[in-house]
Amino acid sequence: MKFKCRSAFWIFLSALFFVLSHAGQAGAVYIEPGDRFNLRLVTPIENNSGVSVWSSKYYPDDVLSEKMSDYVFRKMKEIHRVDATRLVSDNPPFWPVEGFSAKDMILKVSLEELYYKKKDTLGSKVYWDIVLHTYVYGGATGDLLFDSVISESDNRQYVLYTDVLDTAPIYWEKFEKTPYWPAIRKALDRALAEVVDGYNGYRVVGQIVAKAERVDGSFTVSKGREDKLYHINLGLRDSVKAGDVLAVTRSSSVRTIAPETPEMHFPQIVGRMCVVFVKDNDAVAEIVKESREAPIQLGDSVSMPLAGRRDGRDF
Repeated sequence: MKFKCRSAFWIFLSALFFVLSHAGQAGAVYIEPGDRFNLRLVTPIENNSGVSVWSSKYYPDDVLSEKMSDYVFRKMKEIHRVDATRLVSDNPPFWPVEGFSAKDMILKVSLEELYYKKKDTLGSKVYWDIVLHTYVYGGATGDLLFDSVISESDNRQYVLYTDVLDTAPIYWEKFEKTPYWPAIRKALDRALAEVVDGYNGYRVVGQIVAKAERVDGSFTVSKGREDKLYHINLGLRDSVKAGDVLAVTRSSSVRTIAPETPEMHFPQIVGRMCVVFVKDNDAVAEIVKESREAPIQLGDSVSMPLAGRRDGRDF
């Protein structure tokens, strides 16, 4: 595949390089082939929104915290190479940290706002805003790595003039059928993505280790493609699948004027590869984009988010 729009691509890479170098205190945590890590969820997730959801009229207890905690924990257990556990405490100085490594993380989430307003015109149009506060701590120290605020806003038109949030008490059986619960789940997904997706979370990192040789007489690889195929040291054990698009990176370093950080290292993206064949511990990937100024080569790193989409649109 010939590389097109070279100038636009390099402008994009420069912008991404800037984002990577200013991504906050955490930065990506790189998971090497075969590694596992512990992710602990502080439970229950706090509900500071002021909206209370009862389990039933016979049990007037707020179940929203429990429902949010159960949802996030289920999502954590679905992530490859994650050992998910619950941490029943909200006080970092007393969190047990013995036996946990520097790559382990603790996720704490609180629902700060469930705001809605309604406009009645031929039915009701309801607007809502969900606000979460996410905190990510080091698993081995309990120190705060970074925190962020997540907002999820939308609206919906109703035929009727009533809304479940207009009534009190609010029962879970009705609340889970409203658009508010899917909106909360979407915000919780984004909170979990702070740890297992994107450039602030975990990334699986491997290396281009060999050029894929075309076997004489083989009809599976055409001569036009053989120069674009390489072996990488990531495989099924690392959750790699055929069709995954990997970022190809090459590290660089810069000198700074800050005495506490005299040198800073950054992975610069030099192209993309798509996985075409995968085994337990290795795979073959094909170059789909690269630059003439910095062509992909042996020894370059390949990386992908631990969870989330892997179609290349994130880099």
